[in-house]
Amino acid sequence: MTEALYFKSDDMVFAQTQSDASGSARFCQLVGPEISKTIDAGVAIYDGCSIECRVNYDETAVVLGGTFRILTGENYSRGIEANFGDVIWLTRGTRLKYQGDKAKVFYARHPGGTGSALIGEEKPATDVYHFRSTDMIYSQMQIYSGGYASTCSLVTPEISKSLGATIATFNGSSVDWTTEYDQISVALGGVMRIRTGKNYSHAMDARLGDVVWLPKGTPLKYEGERGIMFFVPYPVDWRLRSQPVRPKPWPPSVR
Repeated sequence: MTEALYFKSDDMVFAQTQSDASGSARFCQLVGPEISKTIDAGVAIYDGCSIECRVNYDETAVVLGGTFRILTGENYSRGIEANFGDVIWLTRGTRLKYQGDKAKVFYARHPGGTGSALIGEEKPATDVYHFRSTDMIYSQMQIYSGGYASTCSLVTPEISKSLGATIATFNGSSVDWTTEYDQISVALGGVMRIRTGKNYSHAMDARLGDVVWLPKGTPLKYEGERGIMFFVPYPVDWRLRSQPVRPKPWPPSVR
């Protein structure tokens, strides 16, 4: 099992993948197949470019800055424009164009690596979803003495068969947890503190744009000072998978 990893935004190095008179696209891959077999994640910058593709992965993304656009539908007639804090979900098999004006975007994809090849011209099971930050509704998780925590679930098993997506806030609280999934996350505001290691002695203070990787089975504490974080777990239905299977009675009843 890999260990928890912390990627500071200021230390990220971007590689140019497209540059012409119309604009540029740059990527910084943070989690690849050498770290995870389930999630591929990184940060992309789109500025004045238009990248056309048919994705061979499920993807969820959150905008860290600028304006991010996705064109989908017949003849790319549907345009989605996302700004800071907005979350995008798109399904494997979607034809689209990535565009942006100084857009900085954190993305997480499944499967990891380049993904498996697409077969035929199958239509995606779901359309592209756009969750606007101004429309998100948070549910209080628990009141702690002098603290508060809340979550907003966005990508659920009703939408996805692979990745989930949730935004959570932590302020003055301390929550013990052990991950039952692989998880990649990015800080959106304040200070999001994740403590791991022996006696929780290793503290990662994530600020805007900082990314944290947590493999399945990591004991930790979530803390924060007005911390806001975007969490992407795999699998999305980890709660159902973690429930014990009740054995059927034996011998079976005869009526």
